Amino acid sequence: MNRQIRTVRVVLADDHPIVLLAIADQFSKLPGFTVTAALNSGAELVRALDKGSAELIITELVTQGDEEVELDGLRLVSKLRRSYPSIPLVVLTMMTSGGMFHELCKLGVAAIVSKEEPASELAQISIRALTAKETILSPKIQLRLAREGATPKDLGREQPLSRRELEVVRLFAQGLSVTEIARTLNRSVPTVATQKRSAMRKLHVENHVDLVKHAAKTGLA
Repeated sequence: MNRQIRTVRVVLADDHPIVLLAIADQFSKLPGFTVTAALNSGAELVRALDKGSAELIITELVTQGDEEVELDGLRLVSKLRRSYPSIPLVVLTMMTSGGMFHELCKLGVAAIVSKEEPASELAQISIRALTAKETILSPKIQLRLAREGATPKDLGREQPLSRRELEVVRLFAQGLSVTEIARTLNRSVPTVATQKRSAMRKLHVENHVDLVKHAAKTGLA
């Protein structure tokens, strides 16, 4: 008696038709997988999931859209995780922001895959994502993090700043330059610069604007 092979139903969303076609074609070649919907927007994705079931969601992380009519970016991911927490969610993105990767990990996505990866890499990561306990990062995203001195595990946890790092962030957010902070705290300029870079890495921010925003948000400014 033959045992029935379980078929994993995949729902795809990407606003680039060629990309969508390439991904769908790749999954059509995988034994045990079937693409039940290939959609062009986050709103279409949500409607499709409301109407039917799926075992795997793969969606582009769209970063722009009409706030009134479209679901995009973290808004879409947040809704999907709330509405379908048991379905593994793989996010495709062209972004390189450690802060964005951190937010996605906190939301509990199954994998984050760079859109620069070949479709075959996406397929293999998606297979692993079905049973993964932690967020999987594609090779190009891991390489991007390594250049910043960060690791995949860093994204999944909050890293507290040291007292000295907090002092540097607070003064920087108040408008002082690295040289002025060094003079104020009686430290060398290279030491202060290193402490600022370390704080930015721990906070998963890549530029001074985001660092100042974080300081204001947390009451440091």
